[in-house]
Amino acid sequence: MAKPAKKKTKKKIRKIPAPSSLRSDPKKRDRMGTENALMKAAIQVFAQKGYDAATTKDIASLAGANEALIMRYFGGKKGLLESILTRAEELDDDGNTLLRKKNLPKDYTHLDEALEDSISARCDEFRNYSDFMKVAVSRIILDSDVSKIIQAKIYEKAIPEMVQELEKFKKAGEIDSKVDLKSVAFGISSLTFALGFMAQIVYKVPENEIKATIREIVRLMNKGLKPD
Repeated sequence: MAKPAKKKTKKKIRKIPAPSSLRSDPKKRDRMGTENALMKAAIQVFAQKGYDAATTKDIASLAGANEALIMRYFGGKKGLLESILTRAEELDDDGNTLLRKKNLPKDYTHLDEALEDSISARCDEFRNYSDFMKVAVSRIILDSDVSKIIQAKIYEKAIPEMVQELEKFKKAGEIDSKVDLKSVAFGISSLTFALGFMAQIVYKVPENEIKATIREIVRLMNKGLKPD
């Protein structure tokens, strides 16, 4: 006599829990995803059409979002551009930065390696997003509000973070104890803009010449920062 067939039991699908920061507030997660989608779309639209010709309708359409959310989340097109310039390092749902920067190792043994990689990465960013950077820089020059926001980002975030990194090399004896790290950080920031934007985008200096210039400048900086 044949045995009765066993009933198949459905396997329960194990759900992977969301990070605690998002699990507690689904609305916050949805908003973050929409904001990042709008910023990424705006980068493309600004690059293709320029700031004045770009419309919030174009941006929302490319992002697959409601146009009204641009006003709600950013206060309009200008606020959207400002957010891109100040929040480009934020991660989207796929773990990508809005402007895909070169991933740098967290720890360096030698100062010259850290300087060369850092400056090169920023120059790569200018080159890879040259059309958007033209739009962004023009708005920084023409719009005092945007200019103030970028100044705040440089002086309140970028420079202090760079000083913190340089401090590690100072403690390790690779930088003279008398060196003013804030001045060095500001110099590196200015140099990066000069090479990344002016030389590459405005003067069209070839990439190999940019890289050679970076290596030589880093060699001289490293020599000058060493303890006597």
